[in-house]
Amino acid sequence: TLEAAGHTIPNSCRAGVCHSCIMQADDGIPEDAQKGLSASQVAQNCFLACSCYPSQDMSVRLKGTADLAQGKVVDKQWLNDSVLALMVQVDFRWFPGQYVTLWRDELQGRPYSIASRCDADKVIELHIQRHEHGLVSRWLHDDLSVGATVMLSQAIGECFYTEDHHDKPIVMACTGTGLAPLYGILQEALVQHHQAPIYLYAASGEPTGLYYREQLVALSEKYEHFHYVPTVRRHAQEGMLQQDVVDLVKERHPDLNGHKIFICGAPEAVKKIQRNCFFQGAKVVDILVDAFEVGEVK
Repeated sequence: TLEAAGHTIPNSCRAGVCHSCIMQADDGIPEDAQKGLSASQVAQNCFLACSCYPSQDMSVRLKGTADLAQGKVVDKQWLNDSVLALMVQVDFRWFPGQYVTLWRDELQGRPYSIASRCDADKVIELHIQRHEHGLVSRWLHDDLSVGATVMLSQAIGECFYTEDHHDKPIVMACTGTGLAPLYGILQEALVQHHQAPIYLYAASGEPTGLYYREQLVALSEKYEHFHYVPTVRRHAQEGMLQQDVVDLVKERHPDLNGHKIFICGAPEAVKKIQRNCFFQGAKVVDILVDAFEVGEVK
């Protein structure tokens, strides 16, 4: 309704995931429009515009910039032909696996999961897939320079490693840049001396879509309890499996009772793996997901 009336509202996923479209209202906020927000955000009458279907008149306004922070681009590395690793130094804390929204301007932002641990340097690593018609991803790939200052949100999200995971086997599965949060979670688990088995299934359509293979193979050689399984749908090369990752996880882990599950990437694959894991014994609270909804025009 706002867009039809000529109002431009910041947005990205349009699915209630990224929180780019947060607004505020005095009253009349539908309950569903506040799902996933923190208690403090609810207390401030914040809501997600993309999930808001009012049953009465509402007076709404854009939220201010109080929740935004500045970051400095300290490095850019290309992980393959289409994925960029962007390193941004910030002055806030996060858990690897959470995500931030990186803003090109006041209206154009995009959420990206964090692939790095929070250490003394406070450098977050974001893996950014280039989309030919994506306004934000093209800007990040082509125009943003090392040394530049960027605006980004504070880190949010529940898909990260915590102390109650220490004694549980972990199964992680991802497609594409869904590897980013899992790479961060894996590093955190290993630093915290996680001893139970960890399985990471990284999937892509073609071998060229896989990245960080050398780093993950090195980790699997260093830590006996960590198992890295790269898989593709077509043209598998040495060291890869050629199989659908949904079927692979289902076949290899028939009993997931007592496991912790992390699933990230394309929404369709995430939903299928999530459903299978539940029916194979994993508790709902032990299945953490991050579906990468695409909001940029492609």
